[in-house]
Amino acid sequence: MVTIALLAATGCSPIGSTPTTSATPWPTGPAQAIIGVGQRPGVPAAGDAAVWVPNTGDGTISRIDPGSNRVTATIRIGDQQAFYHRTCEEKWNVHAFMGPSFHVRDCDLPSALAASAGAVWVLKNDEQMVLRMDASGHEVARIPLGFPPFDIASTDHAVWITGYYDDQLVRIDPGTNRLVARLTLPDGPAGIAASDQAVWVASSIAGKVSRVDPATNRIDATIPIACPAACSQGSVPLAIAATPDAIWVRTVGDGQLARIDPQTNRVVTTIDVTFSVGRDGQDHLAVLAGVLWVCGISLQRIDPQTNRVSGTVDVNTTSVSTGFGSLWVTDIFGRIERITPAA
Repeated sequence: MVTIALLAATGCSPIGSTPTTSATPWPTGPAQAIIGVGQRPGVPAAGDAAVWVPNTGDGTISRIDPGSNRVTATIRIGDQQAFYHRTCEEKWNVHAFMGPSFHVRDCDLPSALAASAGAVWVLKNDEQMVLRMDASGHEVARIPLGFPPFDIASTDHAVWITGYYDDQLVRIDPGTNRLVARLTLPDGPAGIAASDQAVWVASSIAGKVSRVDPATNRIDATIPIACPAACSQGSVPLAIAATPDAIWVRTVGDGQLARIDPQTNRVVTTIDVTFSVGRDGQDHLAVLAGVLWVCGISLQRIDPQTNRVSGTVDVNTTSVSTGFGSLWVTDIFGRIERITPAA
């Protein structure tokens, strides 16, 4: 069962304290709102009338009203602490979580979510399933996966979920709430970008990107992401974003952004960007009005016409997504910042 708590919003919390559910009334810097949510928020996702945030450290999700920039509900998905002690504490000690290990995502609850067509899809790692919720946050269906889920992306016609250590990509039909396809991908499928025309999956261990045809549920192409000359550990693609004329892939640890031409399925250029400041296994890219935004030590704007960094926003971000004409970023203090870039 999931429970919904409607929360009153009063005031804001200082850095380092437990976040409240309100927006900062007079935010400083580039943000038009700074919103306290739950513990260790992941990548936000915008739905029909709300922005949803997976609070990976406390087993809840937050629903933000984009009209008021306030949290209007906190929904409990499960007991994250009990899950960690039961499943992860003996297998992975604290040093594994402090070091370069994507196992941090195994013990997040929930690790990620997606929103589309009035539904919210939430990865419930403790039971290896995905929950479907309606726009009010009420549970509609539970779909077993059979592996620990890593990341998720959805369209109106399909929900796609990766299994990092199981080399799996599965497809769920939102019309029937059933798993309808299961694919084996190169080692370590992680980040996903999905549309009705193509699904792009970054395989972090293999250093490759797979293109999947949603009409056939088959892999159309496998594209290697080359490691630059200064790279010592190999390329580790993770975050991925798609536009009709470009697929963008962020690599972990080497400050690189690769651009794939979807017409040729080849990498056509790489761009130096700032390093990510997020946890291992969590990163993101977002496209707003045809412009790509890259999170990291600063939020960077990539001009797709010149393939260059064309501007920065002075905020330290661990993830970025878009919705309602704005960027929604998770900052290093565990808050959600709403930023609407100037033209």
